[in-house]
Amino acid sequence: MPTSLDLPKNARVLVICHKQLGDMTLLEPTLHKLSTAAGRPVELLTRSGHAPLISLMEGVKMAGRAWLRRFDAIFCYDDLDKSAVHAMLASAPRKDLLLRAPGEVTKWNRRAFDEIRAPGINDAYLARYNWDYTIVESRVPWRPPILRQPPETWRPAGCQPDDFVLLNSTAGWKSKRWKSSSWAEVAKALLDAGGPRIVVTSGGQNWQREHSKKIADALGERALYLGGSTRLEEFLWLASRARMVIGVDGAASHLSAAFGGKNLTLFFRTNPHNWHFPTEKSVALLARPGEDADEENPEYELDDFEVAEAAVALLRG
Repeated sequence: MPTSLDLPKNARVLVICHKQLGDMTLLEPTLHKLSTAAGRPVELLTRSGHAPLISLMEGVKMAGRAWLRRFDAIFCYDDLDKSAVHAMLASAPRKDLLLRAPGEVTKWNRRAFDEIRAPGINDAYLARYNWDYTIVESRVPWRPPILRQPPETWRPAGCQPDDFVLLNSTAGWKSKRWKSSSWAEVAKALLDAGGPRIVVTSGGQNWQREHSKKIADALGERALYLGGSTRLEEFLWLASRARMVIGVDGAASHLSAAFGGKNLTLFFRTNPHNWHFPTEKSVALLARPGEDADEENPEYELDDFEVAEAAVALLRG
């Protein structure tokens, strides 16, 4: 492990990361480490749409721009050219880049950053990998991501603040999906076991809406369908207030864990070691590719009963 380096007192730190919602949630421990080391909130340059999520992080504020500004240190966590350009056009005596694999390093990265680390994530948990290889002197110990609770004003219109299970059946990758009929069977098992109603959400793409709508239709009046219709603020509220979150590897599970909630996550083509921190409240199941699975039909073998049994046990635990 590289030697830690001190930041100046009351250091102005810029963090650059333009990755997706789940990645940003897993970056929170590192942002906390940097803000503690700096003695003030760090500025985060990321997608503007992530602002509601960032507002729930302690010691972090959104950066309006970085160009022609002076910082004491810049830390970047993606390989995008635009992130490298932002780093090049900002002034700092220290510019660090951390990537997950050596093969991700680009020519723009080499121009923009003084120190590039890409030891390889292998089977490390991403949140811990980022924390370990962000080399600053900090007295805070490692801990998983933590988010503040969203305000009640973020509650979706028409959604009563009563007891519910959140089922988010899709992620950004089509290959992560599980059969809608299997999800419906798991949801029915939860309801038959005395569980609360099911709130069904999904991304806004047509295939995501169609997939989640089939689940909601199978449950009838025992489900509330919000597929593709929630703003980020509303999705954060749902993830924080649900008695349990169930779904595929994606932002919903990361958010639930960061809010301290129960979550059951199904993993398909992604490595659970990288994307899951196991606790009594956070459970992962790993699916197996089916014999006929391919890019056009990425269905996976995971026994409906096995998932239903795990979901009911977690709900009752």
